[in-house]
Amino acid sequence: MSAADPLALHATLRAGLPSEAVSVLKQQTGLSDADLAEVLQISDRTFTRLKQGARGQRLAPDLSDRLYAVATLYTLAEQVLGDGDRETALHWMNAPQFGLAEVTPRSLLSTEPGRQQVRALLQRIEHGFLA
Repeated sequence: MSAADPLALHATLRAGLPSEAVSVLKQQTGLSDADLAEVLQISDRTFTRLKQGARGQRLAPDLSDRLYAVATLYTLAEQVLGDGDRETALHWMNAPQFGLAEVTPRSLLSTEPGRQQVRALLQRIEHGFLA
């Protein structure tokens, strides 16, 4: 799956990402189960079921889309803030940001408008605008 081919990415998300993608995102972001469930807008019970699910199980398209959106923001943060340094990006995602009215970027990831604000701030930082 490559973001360079939006139609293939669309098809992949519509078919559902592998359920293992949730564990990968959890590992990459360091989010707790409860925080990841909140960000993905799923119940703790659903999150537990996903973790215990059969290997090769697919996520629902809407959950795949949210997971992809969150993962791309963490990746963008790594690229913009730390030149690939995950620790710098994770710290930034969990710290209040002036450009987000002193709200943490992580707390905005559960909705598309929130994700758009985080993306916009990262893009402003990338282009050298005061954040």
